[in-house]
Amino acid sequence: MGLCLCVLFLLIYPTGQLCRLFQYALVVLCFAFAYGFRDQSADGLLAWLALLSTAGADFFLVALKEEQRLPGMALFCLVQLFWALRLLLMEEGRRRLIHGLVWALSCGTLLIVAILFTRGADALLLLSAAYASLLLTTVFFGWLTPQNLLFTLGMTLFLGCDLFVAVNNAPQYLDLAEYPLLKTLYDVPFNVMWAFYGPSQILLALSSTGEE
Repeated sequence: MGLCLCVLFLLIYPTGQLCRLFQYALVVLCFAFAYGFRDQSADGLLAWLALLSTAGADFFLVALKEEQRLPGMALFCLVQLFWALRLLLMEEGRRRLIHGLVWALSCGTLLIVAILFTRGADALLLLSAAYASLLLTTVFFGWLTPQNLLFTLGMTLFLGCDLFVAVNNAPQYLDLAEYPLLKTLYDVPFNVMWAFYGPSQILLALSSTGEE
């Protein structure tokens, strides 16, 4: 039901200030729900902190008329750190160690690629690399150990959203004319990012209650 309402609203109001207010209201409501109904454990606390940080990040990227990407991206790194820690808490023993090592290696690799790609220290790209390593690792190990299906599905939709965010920002670094597939995705006349993002936040908020 929530997914249908999100998609319907985005079809009627794909852009504009009303759309941005709706989007941010949804994020705040997810945080408020998690605050009131979260599981009273470390797992519930980490989920609540992640959703609180999401509300903070989207304040800079969605609520403000002129988005502030650097503080927004920095807070989104914190969001993914809380989600990664939550997944580590779900895991046990050897798998937890392997997860931590994979995250560290992927983070280091993507940071090196980002530095080489820009031939310098582009702060936004470096934050994006750290963010991507956390998100990709969390989604991968979430499906490897699906102990909380709502969490795993929510993180997967989160990744779907960010794939389109990356496409939307690709023109800053690439000539889309040389990449027909990226150009096609970039020209989609629909807010695909929020079609993924809204439901992802709803599922993640529901996952904080400790119930499947």
